[in-house]
Amino acid sequence: MTAPRTILLVEDDEDIRDATAAILDAEGFRVLVAGSSDEAIQLLGQEQVDVLFTDIVMPGIDGVELARQAKRLHPNLKFMFMTGYYSRFADAKELGKLVLKPFRASEIMAALVEVLAAK
Repeated sequence: MTAPRTILLVEDDEDIRDATAAILDAEGFRVLVAGSSDEAIQLLGQEQVDVLFTDIVMPGIDGVELARQAKRLHPNLKFMFMTGYYSRFADAKELGKLVLKPFRASEIMAALVEVLAAK
């Protein structure tokens, strides 16, 4: 049996973070959660992570900059982004897959399957 893939979920809104973590957990993923980019960077230094799934618009370091920093630490890390601001799509497009809020569980899972299958 292989170990479940680990997803680091970064979202400053507690309700969205909890709901999204529950979706990922129900699908069998190991889910680490962070409420800020600073917390996420700390976890990236301590844990093996397969996918960084982060909100784009957050106080302090935004999700795109977080992904750039994370890529320097872990060149093979894969990225997914979420945002309620369509205008921020271009910022994240070159780094990973984007899911627009509000989203459904099926949208998260479809994007995640695509991200994990990418080389």
